[in-house]
Amino acid sequence: MLKERIDIETIDGQLFEIKIIEPDDSKPASFTHYLHNHKNGVSQFYKKDALSFVKQILKKEYPNEQITQEFAEEALQYLIFDFNKSVPFPAPEKPKFKFIDLFAGIGGFRLAFQNLKGKCVFTSEWDKYSKQTYKANFGEIPFGDITKTETKNYIPDNFDVLCAGFPCQAFSIAGRRGGFEDTRGTLFFDVAEIIKKKQPKAIFLENVKGLRNHDKGKTLATILNVLREDLNYYVPEPQILNAKEFGVPQNRERIFIVGFRKDLGIKDFQYPEPTNQNSVLDDILEQKEVSVKYYLSTTYLQTLKKSQSKTRKQRKWIWL
Repeated sequence: MLKERIDIETIDGQLFEIKIIEPDDSKPASFTHYLHNHKNGVSQFYKKDALSFVKQILKKEYPNEQITQEFAEEALQYLIFDFNKSVPFPAPEKPKFKFIDLFAGIGGFRLAFQNLKGKCVFTSEWDKYSKQTYKANFGEIPFGDITKTETKNYIPDNFDVLCAGFPCQAFSIAGRRGGFEDTRGTLFFDVAEIIKKKQPKAIFLENVKGLRNHDKGKTLATILNVLREDLNYYVPEPQILNAKEFGVPQNRERIFIVGFRKDLGIKDFQYPEPTNQNSVLDDILEQKEVSVKYYLSTTYLQTLKKSQSKTRKQRKWIWL
Protein backbone atom coordinates (compact mmCIF):
# COMPACT_ATOMS: atom_id res chain seq x y z
CA MET A 1 0.00 0.00 0.00
CA LEU A 2 1.37 3.39 -0.98
CA LYS A 3 1.22 5.99 1.76
CA GLU A 4 2.15 9.59 1.07
CA ARG A 5 1.82 12.81 3.04
CA ILE A 6 -0.25 15.68 1.69
CA ASP A 7 1.33 19.11 2.12
CA ILE A 8 -0.91 22.14 1.86
CA GLU A 9 0.57 25.56 1.22
CA THR A 10 -0.33 29.00 -0.09
CA ILE A 11 1.41 29.54 -3.42
CA ASP A 12 1.13 32.47 -5.82
CA GLY A 13 -1.88 33.81 -3.99
CA GLN A 14 -3.78 30.54 -4.28
CA LEU A 15 -5.52 29.32 -1.16
CA PHE A 16 -3.69 25.99 -1.17
CA GLU A 17 -1.76 23.59 -3.34
CA ILE A 18 -1.67 19.79 -3.20
CA LYS A 19 1.92 18.65 -3.48
CA ILE A 20 1.94 14.96 -2.60
CA ILE A 21 -0.87 12.53 -3.28
CA GLU A 22 -2.13 9.93 -0.85
CA PRO A 23 -3.70 7.10 -2.88
CA ASP A 24 -5.86 5.91 0.04
CA ASP A 25 -7.50 9.32 0.46
CA SER A 26 -10.06 10.13 -2.23
CA LYS A 27 -10.85 13.62 -0.98
CA PRO A 28 -8.12 15.47 -2.97
CA ALA A 29 -9.24 13.64 -6.12
CA SER A 30 -12.88 14.47 -5.37
CA PHE A 31 -11.95 18.11 -4.87
CA THR A 32 -10.18 18.50 -8.21
CA HIS A 33 -12.86 16.47 -10.03
CA TYR A 34 -15.52 18.74 -8.53
CA LEU A 35 -13.78 21.88 -9.76
CA HIS A 36 -13.34 20.44 -13.24
CA ASN A 37 -16.98 19.43 -13.59
CA HIS A 38 -18.91 22.31 -12.06
CA LYS A 39 -20.50 23.20 -15.41
CA ASN A 40 -21.83 19.81 -16.49
CA GLY A 41 -23.74 18.46 -13.51
CA VAL A 42 -21.21 15.72 -12.81
CA SER A 43 -19.92 17.67 -9.81
CA GLN A 44 -22.73 16.23 -7.66
CA PHE A 45 -20.80 12.94 -7.52
CA TYR A 46 -17.83 14.70 -5.90
CA LYS A 47 -19.35 17.52 -3.86
CA LYS A 48 -19.59 15.79 -0.47
CA ASP A 49 -15.90 14.85 -0.32
CA ALA A 50 -14.85 18.11 -1.96
CA LEU A 51 -16.55 20.07 0.81
CA SER A 52 -15.01 17.85 3.46
CA PHE A 53 -11.58 18.44 1.93
CA VAL A 54 -12.07 22.21 1.83
CA LYS A 55 -13.12 22.23 5.49
CA GLN A 56 -10.01 20.21 6.33
CA ILE A 57 -7.80 22.77 4.58
CA LEU A 58 -9.56 25.78 6.09
CA LYS A 59 -9.18 24.34 9.59
CA LYS A 60 -5.47 24.03 8.95
CA GLU A 61 -5.26 27.59 7.60
CA TYR A 62 -7.45 29.11 10.33
CA PRO A 63 -7.12 26.91 13.44
CA ASN A 64 -8.79 29.48 15.71
CA GLU A 65 -11.87 29.94 13.54
CA GLN A 66 -15.06 27.88 13.47
CA ILE A 67 -15.39 26.54 9.94
CA THR A 68 -19.07 26.10 9.15
CA GLN A 69 -20.60 24.22 6.24
CA GLU A 70 -21.76 27.53 4.74
CA PHE A 71 -18.23 28.99 4.92
CA ALA A 72 -16.82 25.90 3.21
CA GLU A 73 -19.49 26.18 0.50
CA GLU A 74 -18.52 29.78 -0.17
CA ALA A 75 -14.84 28.89 -0.32
CA LEU A 76 -15.55 26.05 -2.75
CA GLN A 77 -17.57 28.30 -5.05
CA TYR A 78 -14.81 30.91 -4.98
CA LEU A 79 -12.19 28.34 -5.91
CA ILE A 80 -14.20 27.29 -8.96
CA PHE A 81 -13.44 30.64 -10.59
CA ASP A 82 -9.80 30.74 -9.55
CA PHE A 83 -8.77 27.18 -10.26
CA ASN A 84 -5.73 26.23 -12.33
CA LYS A 85 -5.83 29.03 -14.87
CA SER A 86 -2.49 27.86 -16.25
CA VAL A 87 -3.19 24.15 -16.80
CA PRO A 88 -1.02 23.04 -19.75
CA PHE A 89 -3.77 20.88 -21.28
CA PRO A 90 -7.19 22.31 -20.37
CA ALA A 91 -10.49 20.67 -21.26
CA PRO A 92 -12.34 22.02 -24.32
CA GLU A 93 -14.63 24.97 -23.65
CA LYS A 94 -17.61 23.39 -25.43
CA PRO A 95 -17.22 19.60 -25.18
CA LYS A 96 -19.24 17.31 -27.45
CA PHE A 97 -19.11 14.17 -25.30
CA LYS A 98 -18.01 12.85 -21.89
CA PHE A 99 -15.53 10.06 -21.18
CA ILE A 100 -13.78 8.37 -18.26
CA ASP A 101 -10.06 7.56 -18.15
CA LEU A 102 -9.14 4.28 -16.40
CA PHE A 103 -5.51 3.18 -15.88
CA ALA A 104 -4.80 6.74 -16.96
CA GLY A 105 -1.01 6.84 -16.69
CA ILE A 106 0.10 10.41 -17.37
CA GLY A 107 -2.87 11.19 -19.61
CA GLY A 108 -2.27 9.95 -23.16
CA PHE A 109 -5.89 8.89 -23.62
CA ARG A 110 -7.15 12.10 -22.07
CA LEU A 111 -5.07 14.33 -24.32
CA ALA A 112 -6.28 12.52 -27.44
CA PHE A 113 -9.93 12.63 -26.44
CA GLN A 114 -9.74 16.26 -25.34
CA ASN A 115 -8.39 17.07 -28.80
CA LEU A 116 -11.58 15.46 -30.15
CA LYS A 117 -13.69 17.81 -27.97
CA GLY A 118 -14.26 15.27 -25.21
CA LYS A 119 -14.66 16.12 -21.52
CA CYS A 120 -13.06 13.79 -18.97
CA VAL A 121 -15.39 13.31 -15.98
CA PHE A 122 -13.51 10.62 -14.03
CA THR A 123 -9.89 9.47 -13.85
CA SER A 124 -8.24 6.54 -12.08
CA GLU A 125 -4.54 5.69 -11.72
CA TRP A 126 -2.66 4.02 -8.87
CA ASP A 127 0.99 4.94 -9.61
CA LYS A 128 2.01 7.89 -7.42
CA TYR A 129 4.42 9.45 -9.95
CA SER A 130 1.89 9.17 -12.76
CA LYS A 131 -0.66 10.85 -10.52
CA GLN A 132 1.73 13.75 -9.89
CA THR A 133 2.39 14.16 -13.60
CA TYR A 134 -1.31 13.90 -14.43
CA LYS A 135 -2.08 16.62 -11.89
CA ALA A 136 0.64 18.88 -13.31
CA ASN A 137 -0.61 18.43 -16.88
CA PHE A 138 -4.38 18.52 -16.36
CA GLY A 139 -4.90 20.10 -12.95
CA GLU A 140 -6.71 17.02 -11.71
CA ILE A 141 -5.71 14.25 -9.30
CA PRO A 142 -6.78 10.76 -10.39
CA PHE A 143 -8.62 8.49 -8.01
CA GLY A 144 -6.70 5.42 -6.88
CA ASP A 145 -7.18 1.65 -7.05
CA ILE A 146 -10.05 0.93 -9.45
CA THR A 147 -10.49 -2.57 -7.99
CA LYS A 148 -11.89 -1.02 -4.81
CA THR A 149 -15.65 -0.59 -4.56
CA GLU A 150 -15.24 2.81 -2.92
CA THR A 151 -13.29 4.02 -5.97
CA LYS A 152 -15.87 2.68 -8.43
CA ASN A 153 -18.60 4.46 -6.46
CA TYR A 154 -17.17 7.81 -7.57
CA ILE A 155 -17.74 7.05 -11.26
CA PRO A 156 -20.60 9.24 -12.52
CA ASP A 157 -23.52 8.11 -14.65
CA ASN A 158 -24.29 8.96 -18.27
CA PHE A 159 -20.80 9.31 -19.70
CA ASP A 160 -20.38 8.41 -23.37
CA VAL A 161 -17.04 6.61 -23.71
CA LEU A 162 -15.03 4.37 -21.40
CA CYS A 163 -11.26 4.42 -22.04
CA ALA A 164 -8.96 1.86 -20.44
CA GLY A 165 -5.40 0.73 -21.06
CA PHE A 166 -5.72 -2.23 -18.70
CA PRO A 167 -2.85 -4.67 -17.93
CA CYS A 168 -2.76 -8.07 -19.60
CA GLN A 169 -3.57 -10.96 -17.25
CA ALA A 170 -4.41 -14.63 -17.79
CA PHE A 171 -7.90 -15.90 -16.95
CA SER A 172 -8.99 -19.16 -15.33
CA ILE A 173 -11.06 -20.63 -18.17
CA ALA A 174 -10.07 -24.31 -18.15
CA GLY A 175 -13.12 -26.33 -19.17
CA ARG A 176 -15.37 -23.27 -19.23
CA ARG A 177 -16.78 -21.03 -21.92
CA GLY A 178 -14.62 -18.02 -21.03
CA GLY A 179 -17.22 -15.52 -19.90
CA PHE A 180 -17.67 -12.69 -17.41
CA GLU A 181 -17.14 -14.79 -14.27
CA ASP A 182 -13.98 -16.35 -15.71
CA THR A 183 -12.26 -12.97 -15.60
CA ARG A 184 -12.92 -12.43 -11.89
CA GLY A 185 -9.79 -11.45 -9.99
CA THR A 186 -8.24 -9.68 -12.98
CA LEU A 187 -8.24 -5.99 -13.84
CA PHE A 188 -10.27 -6.64 -16.99
CA PHE A 189 -13.05 -7.91 -14.71
CA ASP A 190 -13.17 -4.48 -13.06
CA VAL A 191 -13.40 -2.80 -16.46
CA ALA A 192 -16.17 -5.19 -17.51
CA GLU A 193 -17.99 -4.62 -14.22
CA ILE A 194 -18.00 -0.85 -14.83
CA ILE A 195 -19.22 -1.33 -18.41
CA LYS A 196 -22.00 -3.61 -17.20
CA LYS A 197 -23.16 -1.12 -14.58
CA LYS A 198 -22.75 2.17 -16.47
CA GLN A 199 -23.54 1.05 -20.05
CA PRO A 200 -21.48 3.67 -21.92
CA LYS A 201 -22.25 4.21 -25.60
CA ALA A 202 -18.75 3.20 -26.61
CA ILE A 203 -15.62 1.56 -25.20
CA PHE A 204 -12.02 2.10 -26.25
CA LEU A 205 -9.47 -0.37 -24.87
CA GLU A 206 -5.73 -0.55 -25.45
CA ASN A 207 -3.13 -3.16 -24.58
CA VAL A 208 0.29 -4.48 -25.58
CA LYS A 209 0.34 -6.33 -28.90
CA GLY A 210 1.19 -9.56 -27.05
CA LEU A 211 -2.41 -9.73 -25.88
CA ARG A 212 -3.32 -11.33 -29.21
CA ASN A 213 -1.28 -14.46 -28.41
CA HIS A 214 -1.42 -14.29 -24.61
CA ASP A 215 -2.23 -17.68 -23.08
CA LYS A 216 -2.45 -19.15 -26.60
CA GLY A 217 -5.11 -16.66 -27.58
CA LYS A 218 -7.48 -17.59 -24.75
CA THR A 219 -7.15 -14.23 -23.00
CA LEU A 220 -8.24 -12.17 -26.01
CA ALA A 221 -10.95 -14.69 -26.89
CA THR A 222 -12.40 -14.35 -23.39
CA ILE A 223 -12.29 -10.54 -23.52
CA LEU A 224 -14.12 -10.48 -26.85
CA ASN A 225 -16.70 -13.02 -25.65
CA VAL A 226 -17.42 -10.95 -22.54
CA LEU A 227 -17.79 -7.73 -24.52
CA ARG A 228 -19.87 -9.23 -27.33
CA GLU A 229 -22.03 -11.81 -25.56
CA ASP A 230 -22.17 -10.93 -21.86
CA LEU A 231 -22.16 -7.12 -22.19
CA ASN A 232 -23.94 -6.93 -25.58
CA TYR A 233 -21.55 -4.65 -27.48
CA TYR A 234 -20.73 -4.65 -31.17
CA VAL A 235 -16.96 -5.24 -31.23
CA PRO A 236 -15.14 -5.48 -34.57
CA GLU A 237 -11.97 -7.53 -34.75
CA PRO A 238 -9.17 -5.83 -32.76
CA GLN A 239 -6.25 -4.37 -34.65
CA ILE A 240 -2.59 -3.74 -33.87
CA LEU A 241 -1.42 -0.23 -34.76
CA ASN A 242 2.09 1.20 -34.56
CA ALA A 243 2.54 4.83 -33.51
CA LYS A 244 5.51 5.29 -35.86
CA GLU A 245 3.17 4.73 -38.83
CA PHE A 246 1.08 7.72 -37.79
CA GLY A 247 3.74 10.43 -37.62
CA VAL A 248 4.93 9.74 -34.06
CA PRO A 249 8.70 9.30 -33.46
CA GLN A 250 8.17 6.17 -31.38
CA ASN A 251 8.06 2.47 -32.22
CA ARG A 252 4.99 1.63 -30.16
CA GLU A 253 2.82 -1.29 -31.25
CA ARG A 254 -0.46 -1.63 -29.38
CA ILE A 255 -3.64 -3.61 -29.86
CA PHE A 256 -6.87 -1.61 -29.84
CA ILE A 257 -10.34 -2.89 -29.06
CA VAL A 258 -13.35 -0.69 -29.77
CA GLY A 259 -16.98 -1.43 -29.06
CA PHE A 260 -20.41 0.16 -29.38
CA ARG A 261 -23.58 -0.60 -27.43
CA LYS A 262 -25.73 -2.71 -29.76
CA ASP A 263 -28.89 -0.65 -29.31
CA LEU A 264 -27.14 2.22 -31.10
CA GLY A 265 -27.33 0.25 -34.35
CA ILE A 266 -23.65 0.64 -35.27
CA LYS A 267 -22.62 -2.33 -37.40
CA ASP A 268 -19.45 -1.17 -39.08
CA PHE A 269 -16.16 0.37 -37.95
CA GLN A 270 -12.94 1.03 -39.82
CA TYR A 271 -9.62 1.46 -38.04
CA PRO A 272 -7.51 4.35 -39.38
CA GLU A 273 -5.04 3.62 -42.15
CA PRO A 274 -1.35 4.44 -41.48
CA THR A 275 -0.29 7.86 -42.69
CA ASN A 276 3.29 6.64 -43.21
CA GLN A 277 4.48 10.08 -42.25
CA ASN A 278 7.95 9.55 -40.80
CA SER A 279 9.18 11.81 -38.03
CA VAL A 280 11.98 11.94 -35.50
CA LEU A 281 12.19 13.47 -32.05
CA ASP A 282 13.65 16.72 -33.34
CA ASP A 283 10.51 17.24 -35.44
CA ILE A 284 8.20 17.47 -32.44
CA LEU A 285 10.26 19.35 -29.85
CA GLU A 286 8.89 22.88 -29.60
CA GLN A 287 11.51 24.31 -27.28
CA LYS A 288 14.61 23.30 -25.39
CA GLU A 289 13.10 23.97 -21.97
CA VAL A 290 9.86 22.02 -21.60
CA SER A 291 7.52 23.34 -18.88
CA VAL A 292 5.42 20.17 -18.51
CA LYS A 293 6.50 18.08 -15.53
CA TYR A 294 7.01 14.34 -15.75
CA TYR A 295 8.19 11.48 -13.56
CA LEU A 296 9.37 7.94 -14.20
CA SER A 297 7.85 5.11 -12.22
CA THR A 298 10.25 3.16 -10.00
CA THR A 299 9.81 0.01 -12.11
CA TYR A 300 10.51 1.77 -15.38
CA LEU A 301 13.48 3.63 -13.89
CA GLN A 302 15.05 0.30 -12.86
CA THR A 303 14.48 -1.03 -16.37
CA LEU A 304 16.29 1.95 -17.87
CA LYS A 305 19.21 1.53 -15.48
CA LYS A 306 19.58 -2.13 -16.43
CA SER A 307 19.51 -1.28 -20.11
CA GLN A 308 22.48 1.08 -19.71
CA SER A 309 24.79 -1.89 -19.29
CA LYS A 310 23.80 -3.33 -22.66
CA THR A 311 25.24 -2.25 -25.97
CA ARG A 312 22.52 -0.91 -28.22
CA LYS A 313 22.61 0.00 -31.84
CA GLN A 314 21.64 3.62 -32.35
CA ARG A 315 18.09 3.84 -33.67
CA LYS A 316 16.10 6.51 -35.44
CA TRP A 317 13.05 5.89 -33.22
CA ILE A 318 12.45 6.38 -29.53
CA TRP A 319 11.90 3.01 -27.84
CA LEU A 320 9.86 2.88 -24.64
